[in-house]
Parts: sequence; C-alpha cells; structure tokens
Amino acid sequence: MTAALARCALSALLPLALGCGQGVPGEAEGPRLETRWTGSDTAEFAAAAVAERCDSLNLLEIRAVAGDTGVALAVYRKDTILAGDYPIRHPDVADTTPPSAAVALRWLEQTAIRGFQSDSGTLTLSRAENGALSGSFTAAVRDVSDTGRLAVTGSFEDLRVRPATRGCAPRPAPPDTGPGVD
Repeated sequence: MTAALARCALSALLPLALGCGQGVPGEAEGPRLETRWTGSDTAEFAAAAVAERCDSLNLLEIRAVAGDTGVALAVYRKDTILAGDYPIRHPDVADTTPPSAAVALRWLEQTAIRGFQSDSGTLTLSRAENGALSGSFTAAVRDVSDTGRLAVTGSFEDLRVRPATRGCAPRPAPPDTGPGVD
C-alpha cells in the first residue's frame, strides 16, 4: 500500500475510530443518517448524525456513529458547500479533485474491524432556506483489507453545519521539489 493510499484510508476512517463506542453527544433526538449496504455483507444502520466543516482543508464531514458501527462522508469543496450532485470517489482522488466526496464505513465483527472506503457513486445535497443540509448517496465501496465489495445507499436530513471540534488541522505542506531535491 502506498504511503498516500495509507494516509487517505486512515484519514477517511480515523474520525470513525475516534467515535468508537460513542453516540453523538446531545443529538439522540436530532438529525439522523440512515444507510443500507449489500454485497459481501448486508446490513442497515441508522444513528444520530453531525456535519462539521474544516475550513483549512475545505472539507465538510458528515458522520454517524453508534456503538461499534460508523458511517462518514467527506465532502471536498472549493469554497462553499452548494446544493447539487457530488461525484463520490476513492478518498485519495476525492481529496485532490474538489468538488467531490468520499464515503467510509466500519463495524466490529467477532475478531476484526471491517473497514470500507468508496470507489464511486453520487452524493446529492440540498440546502434548506434555514441553511440545514439534507441529502442522499449511493456508492460502491471496497474493503480496505481484503476483496469484499458493497453497494451502499443512504440519506440524511436537517443537518446543521458547525465548525469541526477535533481533527481539523492545516493541510500539510507539499514536499520540497525544488532544484537539487531528489
């Protein structure tokens, strides 16, 4: 696995791992994300959801975590999150080709944590007059550690975007590629 791929897989799954075992505090009655996946495994999942923006990375993260299961969407933007369709891509491609999105999901099995990241799909966002986000998504995802594949569909509504409370840091500077650097 290349360093870039490993970094992207980690960045896509890290917010979910940080939320392991926790719901979204204070939002049991609020906005929810609902999703279903079929393929190498089949399940349905619904939980309280949050939407946090990280301005330094031009990123909006939508996530829902309950117990050991979590789903996250990363929406990479140029400036502002606008209503419309966003292509869902592999995380390392989505990160460098805004506007686009990536999906990650994970859950705990008896002996392992299963993690999946997106390959393709579409996220459709709408924004209410009060600024709340709603949307739906379909994605093809693949297991980060074996050949399992899933088809994922989901939706969320009435999410209030707030500043990121953790994990929002400046984008790392690109490596020096000037003369004399090999």
